[in-house]
Amino acid sequence: MNSGFIDWTGENLYLYTFKKEGSRYTLTDSHSFKIEGELKPESLHSLVTTGIENIYLSVPLNLLTLREQSFPFSGKEKIRDTLSYELEGILLGSPADYSIDYIITESNDTGSKVMAVCLERNRLKEIIDMLSSEGLEPKIITSLDLRLAEGKSENLFKETISDREIRTEAALEEILHPSINLRQDGLAYKGDLIKFSKGLRLTAALTIILLITLGATLTMRIATLNKEHKFLTNKIQGIYHKVFPEDRKIIDFERQFKGNVNMLMKKKAALGGIPVLDILRDIALHKDNGITLHEFNADGKNLIIKGIAKSFKDVESLKNSLSSVFQEVKVVDSGATADKKINFTVVMREKSV
Repeated sequence: MNSGFIDWTGENLYLYTFKKEGSRYTLTDSHSFKIEGELKPESLHSLVTTGIENIYLSVPLNLLTLREQSFPFSGKEKIRDTLSYELEGILLGSPADYSIDYIITESNDTGSKVMAVCLERNRLKEIIDMLSSEGLEPKIITSLDLRLAEGKSENLFKETISDREIRTEAALEEILHPSINLRQDGLAYKGDLIKFSKGLRLTAALTIILLITLGATLTMRIATLNKEHKFLTNKIQGIYHKVFPEDRKIIDFERQFKGNVNMLMKKKAALGGIPVLDILRDIALHKDNGITLHEFNADGKNLIIKGIAKSFKDVESLKNSLSSVFQEVKVVDSGATADKKINFTVVMREKSV
């Protein structure tokens, strides 16, 4: 993969071509071209070349607005977030009219100094559009002169370094680790995104083919899983109804199960200290086969049982039978059901020892 670095110095254009092999870049070609006046599309005709995938551009210092700023912190994100506010009133126009980046020139525990680098957005867009029209859209827009000056104002007043070898090495460093990039926000480079989108289209096409190939198998598998799901659902419903027969309608297994368990835990707490198993055994031993008990409660004082009997006689017989092991046995509620059976409620107390 070849990368081209355009070094625009104001009066000249230099094109350095680097070839990437593994993680190493090697200079394979370089050209220089004279510019008369402003940079124009015709000035770029001689730069048009094939085989270069990525273009980097260095702009001359006279296009840039530079401002030194100090901050009481050194975090890069904090500096980036506050830099535009610090430039309010010291730029011609609003900071929003500029593309802004910065170079940290000094940094310590108490703060940092930076060189803010600004380029008018309209001018930057003109440059990008001009290069793009010639197939040379730059991925990164930086400044070799700023790198060579290390962003320090005292170095910027010195004569610009024109040594081709030094500038070539600086260009390679900018490709590897750009000191600034003025292509930001709405003017950010989208070429990689376009390449990625093309790759996604190919991947999507292959995925569709794969999905079509596997479609029949997946359909059969889904049908099998649906059957298994239905079987397990029915199994769970059966088990649930055995544990909680009073819940005739199941909407949410997990929620209803947790609710019932919580209710049982509360009942358990209320029954603390009561020999429930012994009481239930005594009730069962004195219950006639024609009676079905479906509820038992204890409030620490009274024992309450509810059930269904075939007749009032059976209820009275149960009361008399329970009186032999419990005290104050009373039938407090009884009534006939639609199928001529008797609903009843018996309240009683444990016998005192």
